[in-house]
Amino acid sequence: MDFDDAKIIVEEEEEEEEEEEEGEMNDADDAAAAAPAADDESWRNHPAFWEKGEDGNAEDWFDENSDAFQALKALLQDDGDLTTKEKAEMQKQKGNGQLKYKMQKMYIRKAVEEYTLGIAVCADALNGVNSVVDVDDDVNDDVNDGSKNNDNVNDGERKEEKTEEEKEEERKEIRTVLSQLYNNRAFAALNLGNNKRCVEDAEKCLEIDATNIKAYFRAATACKNLFEYERCLKFCKRGLEVEKDAPELKSLKKIAKKRFEVEKAENEKRLEINRGSEVLAKTLTQTKKIKWGPPRLHTGQKLPEYDEQANEFAFFTLIVYPEFDQTDVIQQFRENDSFKAHLDVLFDPNGPPLPWDEKNEYDRSSVRLYYETNAVKPYEEEALALKIAEYAGGDVKETMMQSELELNLEAYRTDPRDRKFVALKSENWTLADVMKEKEYVVSGHPTLFCVVKGSAFEKKVLNGQWTY
Repeated sequence: MDFDDAKIIVEEEEEEEEEEEEGEMNDADDAAAAAPAADDESWRNHPAFWEKGEDGNAEDWFDENSDAFQALKALLQDDGDLTTKEKAEMQKQKGNGQLKYKMQKMYIRKAVEEYTLGIAVCADALNGVNSVVDVDDDVNDDVNDGSKNNDNVNDGERKEEKTEEEKEEERKEIRTVLSQLYNNRAFAALNLGNNKRCVEDAEKCLEIDATNIKAYFRAATACKNLFEYERCLKFCKRGLEVEKDAPELKSLKKIAKKRFEVEKAENEKRLEINRGSEVLAKTLTQTKKIKWGPPRLHTGQKLPEYDEQANEFAFFTLIVYPEFDQTDVIQQFRENDSFKAHLDVLFDPNGPPLPWDEKNEYDRSSVRLYYETNAVKPYEEEALALKIAEYAGGDVKETMMQSELELNLEAYRTDPRDRKFVALKSENWTLADVMKEKEYVVSGHPTLFCVVKGSAFEKKVLNGQWTY
């Protein structure tokens, strides 16, 4: 029964007026079927019983609780000339007629309305809201109360109650039509892009008729669209058990299997990274006693590489020349390497001159290294594990998203008055020696500051007149 049918006022009892109104409705239906492409957005608000999808992400869907729909259902149920099965068949045919124009969402939605009305009538009948079969009373109320044997009531006027076998047969017929309605509505949902609804209806169809190949294919297709490849495979396998040579299911199974295997491999890799990240964070914080925090420099977060066999980390390390805003990078500064070894390479007397050192003040014997204490507050072990996993391409827990950490960097900042530049006690010190210092926190990666001993700029740094 179309939405416009709800407008029919059934107060008129004259047969000619009812036929005239019915003719007008049929003319309107014919006009709608022949109508040109409709504006989907204008149609979106037309049906009184369509509701928006969740969070705006899902296609609109039919609201069976709306007053308009309940009114339509009541009209259909009150039609005493048709059995429940006939009413459901009528709605199925109406829906199928609308799907002839499935390129337009307007008609697909109309089909959903027709199917839903048929489903509701069947469900009510099977659930006992209305009798499953039209079991007639033995006699009218005014013939009851001791008058059942009244000779005025002819045997032909007395309608016999149907047997249990007949009732069960009608229930079976209703369930058959109901499964078809669910299957057809699943197809409509698929065309609307509402994949979750498609799966739900296809499953309901299969609960009644486990041999429906189309339902398996529609459910599997919707699962593929939802990137639920494992579930898609299950529908394909179940369908192929019913019809082993179904070409659509075989083709879909091949696609889903390939994508599922890729997804499974990626998930396993992420899980492995996550497990490794937790071990790495524990090793850094508990075994190595290294404190790690967010970066303060534009170089960002540079997490270390771990040599498990040697039980040793290698760090991206930045050497800053603050007087000239210049830097050098040591890509693999192993934690047990001495600073002396790296300074010998950086200031090799046989190497090329530093282009920014016009006065040639920076040489092997003149420089001194500093590190900064309390540069930032350290991450907790869980947060550090997250950063390692994120850096390596693993999963990120929702409670510790990258954006959340970045937005809350202020929580890791320290009071500038607590920061202090401390000279390296010895060039024979290792990077590990520095990182074990009580107030030293790695800020994104190890950073050392190089100045000329006894220079005016060194005094400026120590007096707190330079910062970054």
